[in-house]
Parts: sequence; structure tokens; C-alpha cells
Amino acid sequence: MKADASQHVSLPRRMLADARARFEWSDALLYLYALVFARQYFWIIENNWLAWSLAASLAAVACFFYISTKPLRAERVGREFWLLVGLALLAVYALRAPFPDVSFDVLNYRLLHAERSLRGALFAPGDFFPTPAPYNPAPDTLTGIVRYALGYRLGTIVNLFALVWAGQVIDRILRPFVERAWVRAACVLLTLLAEHVLFEVNTYMADLLALPLMLEATRLTLRVDDAEDRRALFVHVALLIGVSAALKLTNVVAITPLVAVCAYKALAGSRRLAAKELVQTSLLALAAFVAPILPFAVYLWRVTGNPFFPLANGFFKSAYWPTGGGWDARWGPTGALETLAWPVIAALEPARHSELGVYSGRLAIGFVVALAGLALAWRDARARLLCVLLIAGCVLWSAGGMGYSRYGLYLELLAGIVVVAVASVVARAASNARFSWTKAVAFLLALTLVAQSALACRYVLSHEWSMRPTLLSDWDAYRYESRFFLRDRSLRSFLPANERALLSDIPVWIESAIKSNGFEALLNVDAPIIAVNHWEYFDTRESKSHFVRAVEAASGAKMFSLCFSEDLVHAKAAVEHHALQVGAVTPVQIPFFSSRHRIGMMLFEVAYPQGAEARARLATYVEQSPLAAGGYRAEITALGAPATMRAGERVALSFRVRNAGSSIWPSRGDAKGRYQVNLADRWLDADGSKVLNALDARTSLRADLAPGGEVEMPLEVNAPREPGVYVLEIDLVHEGVSFFSERGSKSLRLPVRVEP
Repeated sequence: MKADASQHVSLPRRMLADARARFEWSDALLYLYALVFARQYFWIIENNWLAWSLAASLAAVACFFYISTKPLRAERVGREFWLLVGLALLAVYALRAPFPDVSFDVLNYRLLHAERSLRGALFAPGDFFPTPAPYNPAPDTLTGIVRYALGYRLGTIVNLFALVWAGQVIDRILRPFVERAWVRAACVLLTLLAEHVLFEVNTYMADLLALPLMLEATRLTLRVDDAEDRRALFVHVALLIGVSAALKLTNVVAITPLVAVCAYKALAGSRRLAAKELVQTSLLALAAFVAPILPFAVYLWRVTGNPFFPLANGFFKSAYWPTGGGWDARWGPTGALETLAWPVIAALEPARHSELGVYSGRLAIGFVVALAGLALAWRDARARLLCVLLIAGCVLWSAGGMGYSRYGLYLELLAGIVVVAVASVVARAASNARFSWTKAVAFLLALTLVAQSALACRYVLSHEWSMRPTLLSDWDAYRYESRFFLRDRSLRSFLPANERALLSDIPVWIESAIKSNGFEALLNVDAPIIAVNHWEYFDTRESKSHFVRAVEAASGAKMFSLCFSEDLVHAKAAVEHHALQVGAVTPVQIPFFSSRHRIGMMLFEVAYPQGAEARARLATYVEQSPLAAGGYRAEITALGAPATMRAGERVALSFRVRNAGSSIWPSRGDAKGRYQVNLADRWLDADGSKVLNALDARTSLRADLAPGGEVEMPLEVNAPREPGVYVLEIDLVHEGVSFFSERGSKSLRLPVRVEP
């Protein structure tokens, strides 16, 4: 009777029972992750409280389904973990906890991302690209929630929670290799003691938040053959890596091997899925992967024309970013051989690994051990797979992830796991081995990891992204700053009355220098921000026109710019370069969440151009720009063309020209005729490979031609003076910039025989 009753339990009750059995404390943190992504789906709702309420409900439903469908039951850690790992991580966090984070990226865009995304979309009405890096603000929304709850100093505690969560996952990964709880906790701690991981525990940077998700996806991948419901496991892996990619797109590079392993297990493993199950699982996995990425990608596409803006703009060709360019050449490998060896080379050249210029070589150790582990631990399937994942991830990180420190933190932790796993497998083999060298190898691997972790701890005491002191180096300042815990939710509250009146009601911000928009967002987040210091956003005529429209819309209000004192000259030059005018300059001292920590800055007024001459300069400024990449597309049809011409003959031809691009073609340029679009011809040799005359004839448009528009245009061409066979090429030319065919458009080529 009891068995029969269990079969008739309703699905919701079964799911609730499963959720209880699978729930872990880290799932509470997972709810915050779900919340920030759910909020993006409701950016279209202007009422912020309503949007957050709906997001909270959607996140609760999503978390319930995630927990209740976990393919593996909860494996909780013991007190050994909390006493050793938990307390050690708390000690690292406490080293700098009272000192406010002033990291470059935090002041440069992450605070802005948080403030804006807590209220709605990333860009506000009236903005012109206020952020130099318009990446997904989800991690900044998450840290912003915690910051508003606990204050600026303790807002970073979410990083500590993420690392503790990551440590729990590492503990579960290591259980097949290390049975004793205290020894395993020590191995987990050694794995987490990677300096580039700990450099960020007190910052508002985004790199740590995805680590537990990526490690959990790794754990599930290792347990594919153990799971009763493999389909649920594959979907969970897809969701975890999707959230990781949404938190930081470069994470995709390092975790691509997980996708390959799961695909192999589904297609060709010993328990491969049937065709119908494979299709269903693939669709569900795809939906799970895309769900956290989709809302922001759609938003970016609507705003910029590129769903991954500014990445991959050579393909999407947004008007607001150059189609060329690449990664900062200061970092990472150069050449194929260096790319393959970069995990080892990075330890020898730390200045090319990160701006901090120190590195204890965790990846180098893990990479070498993984290569050796393929031979030493081949018979252990999990150790072998861990080695393969690390090797493949390192190569992909070097090649596609630029070999930069913050983009390889998951691999840093995976390297520690690999060293422990291989050492464990070798040590077990040593118990039955004839030769003691296996014991020596296991001991050497363990000693190497201990030595590397010790060096990492030394670096952590002296370095981090804000380069703040610690309680060991400046106890008096540490004790003083501690008084502001839970009392630092608002930057305005630290301002003296006169500066609060000066800075709090700025109607429009002009962003003219680095590290300024964090202050602007904290002082008055509702004010639109118009950037003038990011040259990439001014690459085309369309982007400059957008900028001018934003300035004109704000010209009725006073505009101000804020910059560091040392950046004033550069900031004023940036403003004037974009045809705006600089007004009075006022020095200000901003106490950054501390009455002692004052930052010297300059506040200056920015004016819309006054007078006919200044306005003409602004108009010329817009004209002197190339079109967007998609604007150079033309369709040209000849309305009758001669097959033969006499040498030196001048002939009037007619063509139909259609604007097949995305930009308006300007009919007028500057005073010298540059930057207007004209119809032109060029004479080429018989096979069309060599230009013989590129300055033959021009015809200007009678009026600007919008995308999709057509016009008939005459063109008087002059035949070459030497008889022969030629190609007459008819093309559009953006004067002073390039011919359309040089930017991908198809010109019209006509064979012509020139007779004496």
C-alpha cells in the first residue's frame, strides 16, 4: 500500500521533496544570480519596483526547478572545511575589508554598471556611451544589491561567498582522490590559494562570481556516468556555463572542453542518448545556455546593431565601434609556438600576464603535471579527464582568451585540482609498487603545490588590484576605517555641505577622462552621461551624429565634467576636440566613503558651442568622418555603355545608383569637397588587376541619399590615350576616405576596347 501511495504522489510534491533533498546553502546565493538575470527580462518595464517584484518571482521559480531537478543529491561539507577553508578565506577577506575599493575598472565602469542596472537598462535616456566597456552588467547588479544592503566596504563580501561556494565544489571533486576530511580540506585550501584569485576578493570586479558555477559544471561533467538522469545533467551543465558566459563572456574559452566532453558522452559514450532523447536534450540544453545571455544580447543589438558589442564587430559592423583593431598587445602570447607554451611562459614573464606583474606559476605547474598525468594517472578515468580538461582549457585560453590573468582564474583552480588528483593517484599506486620513486613523485607534487601556495600568500600580502594596505601593514588606518562598516551606503553622505550642494544636482555629465563615471554615477545616477574620451565611439559619421544629437538634447541644461586632478589637461583637450567649450574649473576634494580618504578632482563646466563659427565647427566635425562599415554598399547599373571608344574620347554615360547600405550618403562635404559621396570611374588594365587612372571623372549627388534610395547619375568619362583593351570601373567614392569597393562594395566593371 505504501508503494502504491508513493506512485500517486503529485508531481509538485515530488519536486518539493527533491528540492529539499538537494538544497544547499549556496543555492541561496544562486537565487541572487537568478534574480539579476531575471531583472534583465523586465528592463522594458519602467516601474522599477514592479520590475524587481516580477524578477524576484521569476527567479524563485527558476531556482526551484533548478534545485528540484539536480542530477546529484547534495554532498555537504563537514566542520573540517569550515574550520580550515572557511576561516582561512575569511582571514584573507578581512586583510583589506575596511579600505574602500578604488580599482581602475571599478571606478572606470563597474560602479556605473551597477547603479544603472539596479534601476533599469545600462544606458539611460540622453546618454552617449557612458561606459568604455558596455559588457553585461549582471555581475555588477549582483554586487550592487549587496552593496546597498551592507554598504560599500562589505558589498564585496559576495566574492567571499562565491569563493567558499567554489571551495565546497572543489571538496566534492576531490572526494574520490582524498578520503580523509582534514587532508581534503587542506587540499581545497591549497587549491584556492592562487594569488590572482585572492587579489580580487575585496574588489567589485566580476571574475570570481562565475568560478563556483564553472567548477560545478566541471563536477557534473566528471560524474556523467554516475548520474541516473543524464539528460538533466547535460541541461544543468549548459545552464551553468551559460550563466558563466553571461557573467563574463571570456569564460566561454576556458570551459569549451566541458561542452566537448558532454557532447561526446551524449553521442558516443557507453550510455549514449537515443536519437529522440538527443534532440530533446540538445534543445533544452541550448535553451538553458541561451536564457541568461539572451536579454542583454537583444538589448545590445537594438542599441548598437551588435549583440556582443564591442566584440566581433568585424562581423556585425556596428557604426559605434571600429571594425578593425584587436586585443591589447601588452598581454599574452605572440605566435603559435608561444601560444602552446604560454601557460609555462607566463610564469617566467609575469609582466605580460597581468598589470600587477607578479605570478607564482600555478598554471605552469598544473599544465606540466597534467601532461605528465596523462601517463602517470591514465588508468584513473577522472584524473585522466581532469588532465585533458586542463590542457585543452589552457591552450584555448592562450589562443582565444588572450592568455591574460583574469581570464584564466577557473584554470588556476583547476590546475590545483589536477595536482592533487595526480598526486593522489600516484600515491595510491606507490603502496603496491616495487620502486619508491612513485612515492617520491607524489611527495614532490604535493610539496610543489605547497610552495606555490606559500608564494601566492606572500604576493597577496603586498598586492591586489586597488593596492590598498592591510591590517598588518597599517593597523591604525585599518582600525579607523573599520568604524564605517554598515555606515557607507551613500557617497553623498560623506561630502561636506558645500561640495554636496555643488555635486549632487548635476543635470548632465560630460565624461572626459578615465575613472570618472564611477563618481558621476554615485553622485547623481539619474543625470545622462555623454562621453568624449573614448575615441572608438567616434569612428564614423553616424556615431558622431548620435553624439551631436545627445549634446543638442542636453544643451538646455548645464553640463559638467569631473576628472582626477592629474587628468585635467587631457580632459579639457578631449572636450574641445569634440567641438565643445570648456568653462570654469573648480577643484573639489571627494571623501571616498571615508573622512580620511580624500580624492582630489576637478569639476568644470562644459558649454554647447555658441556663435555661428563654433556651430559651423561642430557641423564640420561631424562631416569629417567615414561612414559606418555597413554604409559602403552600392548597386550600380549602366543605362547603356559603349563597348568601344576612341583614344582620348570624352563620352557622357548614365547610371542608376542604389544605396544598398545602412548609412545616409552625404551630397556635401567640407569646404574642400572632402567627405561627400560621388560617382567616379577608374580605368584598369585588361585583366582588371592594375589601376591606370583613378582620377578621371566625378559626379556629385544632387541631395543626400538615404538607405534604399535610388538615383540616376550622369558621368562623363575620358578614354585612355593609348589604344588597347581596358576595364572601365564605375564606383562610388567617399572623398578623402576611400572608394566603396575598397570597403567591400561591388563596383561595376565594363570591358572597353579603345581604338585609334
